[in-house]
Formats: sequence, C-alpha cells, structure tokens
Amino acid sequence: MSRPSFLVTVNVEADHLDQRPFLLTTESTRCLPRLQALCEKFGALPTYLVSYEMASCPQWVEFGRDVVQRDVGEIGAHLHGWTCPPFLTLTQDDHFHQPYITDWEIGAMREKLHTLTSKLEEQFECDIVTHRSGRWALSDTYMRLLRERGYKVDCSVTPFVSWRKVPGLPGGRGGSNYQTFPYNEYFVDERNYRMPGESSLLEVPVTIRPVYKNRIAPASMYALQRMALTYVHRATRRLFPSVAWMRPDGNNLVTLFQLIEESEHSEQNYVQIVLNLSDLMYGGEPGDREAIFGDIEQVFARAATSFKGATMSGFYDEHQLGSSEPVLELV
Repeated sequence: MSRPSFLVTVNVEADHLDQRPFLLTTESTRCLPRLQALCEKFGALPTYLVSYEMASCPQWVEFGRDVVQRDVGEIGAHLHGWTCPPFLTLTQDDHFHQPYITDWEIGAMREKLHTLTSKLEEQFECDIVTHRSGRWALSDTYMRLLRERGYKVDCSVTPFVSWRKVPGLPGGRGGSNYQTFPYNEYFVDERNYRMPGESSLLEVPVTIRPVYKNRIAPASMYALQRMALTYVHRATRRLFPSVAWMRPDGNNLVTLFQLIEESEHSEQNYVQIVLNLSDLMYGGEPGDREAIFGDIEQVFARAATSFKGATMSGFYDEHQLGSSEPVLELV
C-alpha cells in the first residue's frame, strides 16, 4: 500500500437506539446528503453499514442507490438481532433488552444474517461483503456464518474495550471482550477469531487507543497489553484506565488529531473513523450536531494530507493483491 487508507464507517440504524425505543424511526436519514458531500469534498469513500429497519426506509434506499450508482461509497450490513426477522424473541421485551446477535442459537443467527444480506443485495443490486455486528458482538460461530455467507470484511472488533458488563440477554454473559485483541487488520483464524490465521475474512478493528497521561499512548507502550499474561494485562489496565475512539462527539477534536498522528507515526495501514446517524442528526454527548459536523470536516481535511480514501471492500482488495503484509500484534 503506497499510502495508508482512511476508512469512514457509518452505522446506519434507527434513531436513538441507545434509548431503547419500542417504535423505530428513521428521521436521521436526512443528515446523509450533508455527510456524503463532505466525503466527496475530501476524497473519502464511506462504507454505510445498514440495519434491517433502515433497509426498509424509502429515503435511505433512494440515497444508497445513488451512492452505489455513482461509485462514491459502499453498502454493508449492520445486524441488530432484535430488529431483523425472523423475530424469534428471547425476552419479554427484546426492544428494551436488545440481546446480542450471539445470544441467539446458530439457526436463528444464520437466518437473520441471510435475511438482512439478501434484502440489501436486492435493494442495491450489488454484493454485500462488509459487516459490522450490532452492539459490537462477535463469536467464533458467528464469524463462521459470515464466511459461509460470503463476507470478506468485518469491522466489529473494538480493541482495548470489553462489553462484558453491558447486559444483553438477562442472565447472559454480556457482550464481547476485545481487551487483548489485535488492534491492526488481520485475516482471522478459522477456529479462533481473536487470532490471525488463514481464513478469507479480514478483520479491520476500529481505531481505538489507550490514553496515557491525557494523551494517546505510543505503540511501544500499549503493545504490552497484547500479552496474555494475566499480571501484565492487569498492570497495563491500571496504566491505561481509559481509551480514545476515532469517533467525533463534538468535543474531542484534539483527540481525533492525536489518533491520526499516532497512526502516522506507527505506520499503520489505515485509520478508521466511526460515525453514527443519530449523533449526526441530533448531536452526541457532550457535543451538538453542528460541532460534530465541524469536527468531521476538519478531520477529513487533516486525513486527506496523509491518507487516501477507501471503502472497506477496497481496503480488502489491496490486501488480496499482496502489495504489503499487514503489521500484526499477537495476543
């Protein structure tokens, strides 16, 4: 890869899912033309990761078809188990509890993945090869289903972050724990998705880094956290009590710039920004909508100086060409 890639991923899902609504609305689609215009201004190629309820929204479908026809972005899948048929309920109120997709049995997982993928492929007349799991949930079984369905890329891993204490199914084990996962891209092992291997599925973790003394920790320091030794893991968690996401909130522009600089200095193959429609439409905490869009424009302008725009499938294709070997950090 001659230049590292700037990957823009957008969670295209119903409004305010963090507030656990029973009725799903899609008003946030109105902010998409503004975001797409910014992407095109700075040469970014967004990957829109679309949930089932949004795939049923006429406004989104019209917008997405234009993106595909003009080849200015990619459509991928974003599977929330409780919003995607077949509706095999796990609790008295799945809209409130929001079970992880990995809480369902394998048969239900397969059917839901097939339903969403087929609907997107029918709506947009293109192959759907990029995926992000709702609520960042993965398992070896689910990763196998992604490979079976023909997916090439997943971007659900949030390195240095554990979702174990975030409930899904009452009495369940919570979400996935990614604290010791690789933080760079890797082809997953067929039997253990936390490890690099020789499968056809490329994992592209979200750009997340530990924070040390109010700054992004250098790679030479947080590489310790990749070690499996329990005492080292505990020590580094004390050293790095918080993490920074490449996700604008209207009040973290300095952090976003630091993440870009860290990726440049450590010669990463990519930096991945995460956007969510509800934040763009209504504003995220602690920022408002205008502040978030202002920060996005500045981040796009900064990234354009060192990175090239790429969709997730485009990033995958570069790896398949064998132009470079990814730098991997093993557990």
